[in-house]
Amino acid sequence: MNKEVYKQIREDYFKKIENDSLTILFSGKAVQSSGDQSHGFSVNRNFYYLTGINQDNVILALLKAETGNREYLFIQETTELMAKWDGRKLSIEEAKEISGIDNVVYLDKFENYLFGFLNSMRFSESQVKTVLLDLERRNDPNYHSLALDFLADFSKKYPEIKIANTYNNIISLRTVKKEAEIKKIQEAIDVTKGGIEALMINARSGIYEYQLESFFDQYLRYNGQRRNSFKTIAGSGVNGTILHYSKNNTIIGEGELILFDLGAEVDYYIADITRTFPISGKFSKRQKEVYQAVLNVNKKCIEYLKPGITWKELNLYANKLITEELKGLGLIKEDHELVKYYWHSIGHSIGLDTHDPSLYNVPLQEGMVITIEPGIYIEDEKIGVRIEDNVLITKEGPVNLSKDIIKEVKDIEAFMKKNNKYQKAK
Repeated sequence: MNKEVYKQIREDYFKKIENDSLTILFSGKAVQSSGDQSHGFSVNRNFYYLTGINQDNVILALLKAETGNREYLFIQETTELMAKWDGRKLSIEEAKEISGIDNVVYLDKFENYLFGFLNSMRFSESQVKTVLLDLERRNDPNYHSLALDFLADFSKKYPEIKIANTYNNIISLRTVKKEAEIKKIQEAIDVTKGGIEALMINARSGIYEYQLESFFDQYLRYNGQRRNSFKTIAGSGVNGTILHYSKNNTIIGEGELILFDLGAEVDYYIADITRTFPISGKFSKRQKEVYQAVLNVNKKCIEYLKPGITWKELNLYANKLITEELKGLGLIKEDHELVKYYWHSIGHSIGLDTHDPSLYNVPLQEGMVITIEPGIYIEDEKIGVRIEDNVLITKEGPVNLSKDIIKEVKDIEAFMKKNNKYQKAK
């Protein structure tokens, strides 16, 4: 996305926060894995949302006063030794061009600027009364972040200054996507489509789930995408009944269904798609019955979407539909038995994160992109089916961004009969 988008996002953010406030956000740093190795850097998504900067050890400062708003970016200066070992960091001009922020300063000046923001009239006409930090904690008492480190140090140095959490301010903006963001999600979905077709082309029994999974990864890499949205779920047979199965280390059996929950990532915007198909290329009678039941719910839930309905209403509607289908399949007699075969939510927001943070007490709004992912999981029959699409909410009606990824029984069987390497060899 170009810098004008990030400038607009920051302008929208300034409208949400109070005067005489200073927002400080951190891009993050790579997390150590073992020894001198790290897991690799993954930028803080709230920071990235406001800047477009994908680099470690960068700080964003946003100063709001009655006299006007000011924006500052603090980046690490590249030394010659650093350049030889790890390559060059963004230059000041490059950071300006990406973010649209004119005041880009080297990181070693941050403490001086912070002192100035808080103690002098040099940078603003009014005194900072509140410092806003992204204090997401993820309900984990052991969760660690640079913002929490800064909070601990800052509170000791400036006990008289109020500190507030700006997480919800950012999330409320991220919930509704701008046109440029929707285009990125669509790009990710389009690449995911090709990857899923690569799986269906190369599907066969007798290989490990992770071996088949590799064709999806290869397709993404050869088509310019180096990152997956998340760790792929490749569950064959009974493994397809495990919601977050990720071992992917079972040999695929003849005649089994395989459930793939996966996605490509484009500039950190993700696709989150689930498709289930028969490894042999043809559904058995029972597999088709269960699959069609899930597909019925998938399509009806997508049609149900519109601005104004709540997540609670959507989940109740999905539960009712799945309950009816389970009764039709002869699996349950009473409504309360639903949880034997379906126990998760019908969907979630997507965007810069797979489970994009969202205010779930707020009704669906135009511009939201969400998943619809009903499933039925029958452990005793070794049948797990989930069908997941990514849908844009509009006033005119739902727009299924993943509609071109095949999911009808006849289309799956026809595609595999025509294109699967091992079907054609028979």
